[in-house]
This record gives sequence, C-alpha cells and structure tokens, in this order.
Amino acid sequence: MKVMCKLVAATTFSLLTLFLSSQANAADIVGGSGSAAGELILDWGKYKADERAHKIKFSLSLASTNIGLLQNGKIDFAILDHPISDDELAKLRLVQFPFALSGVAIVVNLPNTMAGTLRLDGPTIGKIFSGEITHWDDTAIIALNPKHDLPNKPITIVHSGEASLDYPVFNAYAGGVSEKWKSAEASGGKREWPANSVLTDSYSTRIAALKSKPYSIGYLPMQHMSQTSISTVHIQNRDGKFIGLSDTSIIASTATTNLDDRRSANLSLINKSGSTTWPISYFTIVAISQDRIKEDKITQLLGTVTYGLKFGALKTTIYNYVAIPDQLSKSIIANIENAPTSSGAAAAIKTPTRPNSVPEAAAGKKNSDDESLRQRNEANAAQEQARRIEEKNRAAKQLADELAREQAIKEARAAKLASEEAIKTAKAAKLEAEALAEKNRLIAKAEKDKADKEKAEKERIEKEQADKEKAIQMRNQKDEDPLEAYRRSLK
Repeated sequence: MKVMCKLVAATTFSLLTLFLSSQANAADIVGGSGSAAGELILDWGKYKADERAHKIKFSLSLASTNIGLLQNGKIDFAILDHPISDDELAKLRLVQFPFALSGVAIVVNLPNTMAGTLRLDGPTIGKIFSGEITHWDDTAIIALNPKHDLPNKPITIVHSGEASLDYPVFNAYAGGVSEKWKSAEASGGKREWPANSVLTDSYSTRIAALKSKPYSIGYLPMQHMSQTSISTVHIQNRDGKFIGLSDTSIIASTATTNLDDRRSANLSLINKSGSTTWPISYFTIVAISQDRIKEDKITQLLGTVTYGLKFGALKTTIYNYVAIPDQLSKSIIANIENAPTSSGAAAAIKTPTRPNSVPEAAAGKKNSDDESLRQRNEANAAQEQARRIEEKNRAAKQLADELAREQAIKEARAAKLASEEAIKTAKAAKLEAEALAEKNRLIAKAEKDKADKEKAEKERIEKEQADKEKAIQMRNQKDEDPLEAYRRSLK
C-alpha cells in the first residue's frame, strides 16, 4: 500500500538513530511514539512485570518513521492503527498482533440550531473531503438531512495530513466509498487537499482548530473525543443504517471476523456488513520483527499483550479504547503463542534413535540415562506447572487488586462528584438568593422612585396652580377702577 511506503520514510533513519540510542537503555523495551495506545501498553506492563522485567519505554520518534525504525532495529515494536499487508509483512520481515479496538469519528462544528444529529453517507463524505462539495447547503447534504436548516457557508476541512496515525484508517474508508477520493490515491502523487483546508500538526491542534472554526469538519479517533464537545456525525453503514460511534457499534464490526488464519485482510474492519456496525472501526496493532520474536524483551512484550487481552479489559476502557471480544482474544493469544520464528516455524525436537549395533550394556545405561532424563523432565514439568499456577494465581490477585483499586477510585470519584454537586447546589442557592434580594431591592427602588416622582409631580402641579391663581389676582388688581379701589379702602 502506498501509505505504508510513506510510513517507512527511510531518509529519516540516520537522523534519529543517535537520538534514540541516547534515550533508551539497551535493556529497555522501546516502542515507537505517536499512538495513544502506548499508555495502555504501559499500564498493562505494570501488572505483568516482575523484578526481572525490562522496562517498557517509548521513543520520541516521528510516527511516520516507526516502521522503518522497527525494521532497522532502532525500536523494538511499533503500534499501528491500520494493518500491514501480507506482502509488506513478508518484505519487511514483520509480524503483527491486534490488542484493542477503536474507531474514527467524523466531527463537525455547526450551529446548535440543527434539528438532531447530522447524517452523512460514504460518497458524500468522500466528496466533502475531496473538495467536490464545498458548501453545507449542497443538495447531497440536504437530501440526507431534510429537517436541518443547513447554512449557505463554505466547508472548512481540518486534518493532520497523511503522516497522522489515523489517516490510513480514514483513507481506507474514504477510498472504499468514494471514487473521487480513490482516484486521487491511485494517481500516486501527493494528495491535494481543498484550498481552504487547515493542516494541523497534532491531535490537540486539530481539536483546537475544529473548535475555533465554525462550519468546519474533520475526523478524530474515539480516544480523543473526550477532549472535545464538537458534534459527531451519524454515518450510513454498509447495510444502509445511520449509526453513531460507540463501543457497541465498534464491537459489532468484528462479528464476522476470523483471525485464526492470520491473514492481514481479516484485520481490516472498514465498512463491515451488519445493521449496527460502525463503518470506520479498526484494530490497534503491535508490530514486531519476525527475526527477534524469541528474544527475551520481545517475549516479555508479547506476554504483556497476552495479559492485557486476558485480564486488561478494564484498562482498555479507561483509555477510551474498546476491549476485543473473548473469542477473538483467544485466537490472537494462540497466534502469539504459535508465532513464526525467523526460520518460519518452531524448531522441531528430534528424539534420538538407538543403533542396532549398540551393546546390551550400553543400551541398559542409555535406558537408565533416558529414565533419569524422563524424571528430570517430569520434575521440570511439575515445576513449570507450579510456576504457571503461581503466575495464574498472581495474575488473578493482581486483577482482583486492580478491580478493588478501580472500585475505590470510582467511589472516590463519585464522592467527589457528590461533593462538587452539593457545592454547586449551594452556590446556585446562594446565587438565587442574591438574585432574589437584588430583584426585591430593584422593586423597592422602583416603587420609591415612582412615589418620589408622583410627589414631585403633585408639588409641581400645586405650585403651578398657586402661581396661576396669584397671577390672576394680580391681574385683577391691576385692571380694577382706582376710584372703586379707594372707596373700598375707606370701608
């Protein structure tokens, strides 16, 4: 696949070799950086490790170079969100094992006047991200959302380019449902994103850009969805049903998956059939070198993955991944235990045969030696069985301790939430009381202002009336006959 070739990026190896060698001790198990699943691996490792364990660390390498670094021995394992093809595995001498499930969401930043969740189908998504559909009120989007008041606004695409870990997943989906998207991929050149697209360099900057740009659209892995309140889109799946991203819809995409034959094609969960499947689901995968599979560090890493598949479902959920169903986990564990070595198969143990010419005494001695060997083997087997039982009991105890700790954390969080809710309620009551007091104060002030205004108006009217009467009196006195006035004064 062309994307895988891009991931190799061989020219970057020499620049990172010195840095990586200085960052990790030779005894460390070093993984390539870039995937959020690294925290899950680290957490599983805390419970699986013993005093002899190598420490699992992650480099500061670029995600796009991890496959090349793995092939050249600069890191011990890489985490992928899209399977490597069988041809590429053989060429690079790698093996891969899934250990968790996830999905990619299509997210939009549209006004909250929308009538419910926005719906999109595969061809429309491909046309939007290819730049063929440029405005939200395009007829194709309106046809899928007749009850929405879609704005006549240009669509802004937010993405992190082809080097981001989730791009191969989105690319596989879009290429399968959109001829325009697929044709751009088949051309062999660098993908040309629409002119008004926003290129970001990480998930955090992608989220920030989506939040800050109204009328934008992008895609995000589900483990990053807890960081954003941006709306997710319901996508039409292969069976024609509009489905939202959830643990249930991701697990539904594995219903027809068979991992027993180890074919890479079976690791793809893109656009699977089923009425409740999420069409952009995927396995998160650990990749290692086939030539190093029997090394102590790799054995420990695979033991950590096996432990996580058996007992780590709770941790998977905590890190916003989805646990792989039990039946598929059993197949993966069997594939790990029977993984091919550098020679392509496990070394056969040959039983020596006794030559016909061996003397009887020598044969007797050999039988005695064989019996001693058998007894030692039985003793070793008993010890191994005891060790396995002890390890199983320890794992069970670790699981019980983990569950107890998680329950304690859950209860503490619940108590904290209850306390916060009580504080919030008290603050709300205080604010309500203050608001009521302010309202009463304003009412009293308004009534006083009204009374003062009425009093002032009354006094004004009375004064005007008095002034008017006085003016009439003065005018009457002025207009009176002087002789009559003199006579009245004599009385």
